[in-house]
Amino acid sequence: MLAFDDTDSPDGMCTTYLTTLVLEELSDLDLLGWPRLVRLNPNVPWKTRGNAAVCLPLGYGEGRGRLCGRLERGDIRWFKSGRPVDPVELLDRASAVVERHARFECLTTNPGVVSGIVRPSPATYWRAVREVVPLEDVESELATRGIHWRKFKGGRGVIGASAAMAWRPRDRTWEVIAYRSPDKVGTPRDIDPESVIEMDRETRRTFNNYDPENGHIAIAPGSPCPVLFGIRGDSPRELMSAKDMIRGERPHKWLMYMSNQGTEDHMVRRRVSELGPGDSAKVNGTVSSPPTTIPGGHVIVGLKDDVEIDAAFYEQSRGMRDAARALLPGDKVVAYGSVRSSPRSLNVEKLQVVSLSSHARKTANPECSACRKRMGSMGSGQGYRCKVCGARAPASAAVLEPVIRSVSLGWYEPPVSSRRHLHKPLRRLSRGNINKL
Repeated sequence: MLAFDDTDSPDGMCTTYLTTLVLEELSDLDLLGWPRLVRLNPNVPWKTRGNAAVCLPLGYGEGRGRLCGRLERGDIRWFKSGRPVDPVELLDRASAVVERHARFECLTTNPGVVSGIVRPSPATYWRAVREVVPLEDVESELATRGIHWRKFKGGRGVIGASAAMAWRPRDRTWEVIAYRSPDKVGTPRDIDPESVIEMDRETRRTFNNYDPENGHIAIAPGSPCPVLFGIRGDSPRELMSAKDMIRGERPHKWLMYMSNQGTEDHMVRRRVSELGPGDSAKVNGTVSSPPTTIPGGHVIVGLKDDVEIDAAFYEQSRGMRDAARALLPGDKVVAYGSVRSSPRSLNVEKLQVVSLSSHARKTANPECSACRKRMGSMGSGQGYRCKVCGARAPASAAVLEPVIRSVSLGWYEPPVSSRRHLHKPLRRLSRGNINKL
């Protein structure tokens, strides 16, 4: 197997585009399984854009292959079985491609290439998707298992490459990525918005295609990279059709990947006291203080588990932020998010309202039973006294009515354009995450 990471920059290139170049230059080899696009810890401070690594199970295919792409050399197919290739030779050949095309001029680009017959332990993936992993830990794991690697510059890409190779899916999705002709890279993309909306409406198992709240085409990146568009979903067969429904600029080539996108693998259920900066977590908590709106339209809600933490709902989360603004102390929720170090807060990415507490508001002072007149308040918490006869009543005698809540039980998530790659959209939850080949 071959894996690589950290080859792009904010100004161009794309690790998945490098995948197509590797497949074209190593055209004598076949895919012994799907190409894999693996997203890692979204809170890593030095990530380029989406923090993605790629793994290619390369070898010599046997039997009948299945179509998974079309590059300049022709159709790309993956095979269910085959013979492995010498990992040292594979490392040398792939490293030469990386040397020619990676964006070494970017200070934060530190490519890594990994090759082996065996794979790193699954723990390598789970650590890299949830933690910040030291490079020396990964190199020790590779050496123990006889896996080969090559570092460029700082070589931090070895971490992501090893994690992509180590990934054994519990849940999975797919993404079909269409690439632009080299002469068009850097120019505005021509994608017909109506065709994206139609595709989103007519497909059942795709997700994150269009953001109706912001009128944004979510399948097209905003960076000057070679990607034309990428469509994600739970059915490779449906994605094959979906890509052909997009009108406008024609793809120069395309490739389908199996992925951990939309799986929420980065989330771990934790107590608030266990949270550290950069963690991604789902927290069962009780609203402990009323919501406050701060400059910028962001909403802060006090959330208590074993200890308290501020839960932050950013303005960009729109409907989810509005739901947070309607929460009251005593409401029970599950908040999914990442931990910010300063000020310490849980930046919420998805919210489940589990139960709503009962709240009532005072509508009138109590009525004197003798005089039939409204009593006067004697001060906060001190009860009431009739101004006519002097009769008294406790504070609990006030006339109350239930507060009608503007938030309902259930799930809330931000608009499509504000979601992270690993975010599991409600559109997936509603269909049970069934993956079909």
